[in-house]
This record gives sequence, structure tokens and C-alpha cells, in this order.
Amino acid sequence: VKVGKRVYDGGANLTERSLVEIGDDVTLNEGCVIQAHSLEEGAFKSDFIRIGDGCTLGPSAFVHYGVVMGKGSMVDADSFVMKGEELEPNSIWRGNPAKLHRFVEPVSEGSGASS
Repeated sequence: VKVGKRVYDGGANLTERSLVEIGDDVTLNEGCVIQAHSLEEGAFKSDFIRIGDGCTLGPSAFVHYGVVMGKGSMVDADSFVMKGEELEPNSIWRGNPAKLHRFVEPVSEGSGASS
């Protein structure tokens, strides 16, 4: 697994670590699953999963093989992202199967509270 900086892992399950790339500032909440394989009609299938910078996987979210999460995208709790989906940057996905819910404004650097 290739993991970026400042990644929070609250209990993610990665089934094929060698097929997963996780960017910087990613949040992996409790019980989320990153599964880079499937058994379909007797055939084993697998592909890379790329989770971009600033992404969030909600509690018990499930990401299947071949998924690419664009920068700042989010998968809501208990949602299932189907194989091969490409999540646009700053998008929120929810449901089973997960569908685009809405877009959010990107968080710009230096936008936090000042002292």
C-alpha cells in the first residue's frame, strides 16, 4: 500500500494492500472497506484503487476495485462505490449503489482559523 501524509485510519479494512494508493490528508473511518478484488461468475477480478488527497470514507463505506476518488471527494457512511467508478473532485457520494449526491466547494490552503 502506498500511503500519503497525515492519513487518519480509524479501522479501515484493506484486502489487497499492494493494489491501493492513498493520498495525503485522507480520512478512513471505522469499518470502511477498500476491496480491490471480486469473484464474478467464477472469475477472479482485481484492479487498483486510488484515493486522492483530502478524501473521506465514512463509517462502513465500501469501495470496490477499479475506483478512482478525485481530490476532496467523500463517500458517505454505509455507501457502496461500485467497481470502476470515477468520483469527481469535491463530490459527495451516497447510497447502495453509491450515486453522486452533490458537489462541495474545495477547501483552499490557509482557509483555517488564524491565531
